[in-house]
Amino acid sequence: MSPVLKTPFLSLSLLAAVAAATLTGLPSSAHAESAGAAAPKRVQVTNLTTSYEPTTLGTEVTVGYTLKNVTAFPRSAQFVRFYLLPQDGGKRALFGRAAVRRLPAGDSLSAKATRRVGQRFVEGDYRVRVCYSRRPQAVCTSTAVTPRAAVTIAPARLTADDGTVAVPVPEMFLPVRQSVRAISRLRAEAPEESARVVLTNTGQARTGALKLAIEAGDTGLPPLLEGRAAEPSTNFEVAATTCKVSLAPGRSCTVDVTRTEGSNPFASDRLVVTGARGAVAGVDLVPPVRFTPSTHDFGDVQVSESATRTYVLHNDSDEDVSVYNGLLSDTDSFYFSFEDDASFTCDDYDPVTLEPLPVPAGGSCTVTVVFEPQSEGDRTAFVALLTTGGPALASMTGTGTPGEAPTEVRPGARSFGVTR
Repeated sequence: MSPVLKTPFLSLSLLAAVAAATLTGLPSSAHAESAGAAAPKRVQVTNLTTSYEPTTLGTEVTVGYTLKNVTAFPRSAQFVRFYLLPQDGGKRALFGRAAVRRLPAGDSLSAKATRRVGQRFVEGDYRVRVCYSRRPQAVCTSTAVTPRAAVTIAPARLTADDGTVAVPVPEMFLPVRQSVRAISRLRAEAPEESARVVLTNTGQARTGALKLAIEAGDTGLPPLLEGRAAEPSTNFEVAATTCKVSLAPGRSCTVDVTRTEGSNPFASDRLVVTGARGAVAGVDLVPPVRFTPSTHDFGDVQVSESATRTYVLHNDSDEDVSVYNGLLSDTDSFYFSFEDDASFTCDDYDPVTLEPLPVPAGGSCTVTVVFEPQSEGDRTAFVALLTTGGPALASMTGTGTPGEAPTEVRPGARSFGVTR
């Protein structure tokens, strides 16, 4: 009997096993990615459309697409992901995903999805990419990309709720007898209250890290007083803030501002908030009680003539304030006029209690000043009102020109304390 040859039999068995594995389509792990690479032939992404709309909370992007199963076998429920591709070649970023129903053989579906882009996106132009995959985070088996930029994200924009914010003035010691010298020396005590500034990102991208600065503004002193007192670099400081990190679209932050100790109570400064990506907002920090206009030129007036100007005192605080004294620095050429009582004036008193009528929160009253030069030449003066909400100051100038010398006593006063 001839010997049995086992080697050829084993070789044939091994060959059969390999053939069986090939016919049943069982890929090894090394061939998994190759199978995935062939997937686009099975489900195709077509008919890609995009649109976008800016909103108060960022940019909303709408993506339309069609998925078509081009095989003779059904495809189980799978997933679609949406990406933005920066036109400048930056890294792609995911902004949304959606589940996809089962696709029977040869079937197709058309869908539309709207997603708001994430807070990490910066301004710029973007293409849109749609990714089809077996699992939420799996490698894309089919994709479609817009041929050109389809979405534009606008820059961040910082907007203040109020362009002007009144900062409370701490209670000050005010001498009974006021003078030019006393007014120039008025200084605020240690701050007791703060004012809140609210800032919102009304743009479409992040602001980047925020930086706060207070810029010195108007000293609040007329030229007559500017050289009499040294001013601090700024009259306000930040007491607390939430404006520290990057602000997303639609988000707000706050800055609490107080006056610095020893500050000029008449002065106005400016709070400036700047984002790292260029967004900037400015807010004027002003006294709670102030005049408009804060300065006025009466121009040329003959010695025998007069000119009148009415100043409006605004109460921008949250409380009623009372005017308890007023002062004119030059009583030779200027005086208060109390003749026009048709509207609420700052010297009005309650006829029963004889107490000054308060200026309501957000309200105003008026002060009328007459320029009547007694001689030729330039004149400079200021009017100061002392109120329970802080002092208010306005400066004025005028020039006396040749005319007849006055012969009558002027009907007016230098102070609100005069009985009429």
